Amino acid sequence: MSEADTVSPADVDGLNQAVVARGANLARLISTGLFVVAGLGVLAWAWVTLRGVGLFGDSFDSFEDEPDVELAYRLDAVATYVFVLVISALAAGMGVALRLVADYTVARTGGSLTGVRAGQPLASVRRWPPAEAETEPEA
Repeated sequence: MSEADTVSPADVDGLNQAVVARGANLARLISTGLFVVAGLGVLAWAWVTLRGVGLFGDSFDSFEDEPDVELAYRLDAVATYVFVLVISALAAGMGVALRLVADYTVARTGGSLTGVRAGQPLASVRRWPPAEAETEPEA
């Protein structure tokens, strides 16, 4: 059997790197989905809270001398749905953690988080910060 017919350690390393990079890209997509879910959860919490408080009276921000519903009942209505906000915050936290792990994995496997690749012409890379890139040095 020739060397061309066998798998070398470099081949195994390359395949492992490709699989890890593919998994990191999937984790990045999932973390973006978790951010969307967290945003929808915050919107749902705000909607349910405002509806719950608004259903008890004509307006949820009227604090007249004799309101039709006591402040304690309004606070109870808000506190009832805090779990939706907490779950949304947990989803956002998981999204951040997953994104950090995915970015770290991409960086460790030799990928680029910014799209800049080794060997790319320096003139094609956008300078940072843009304010310095737009100003021409005076001669």
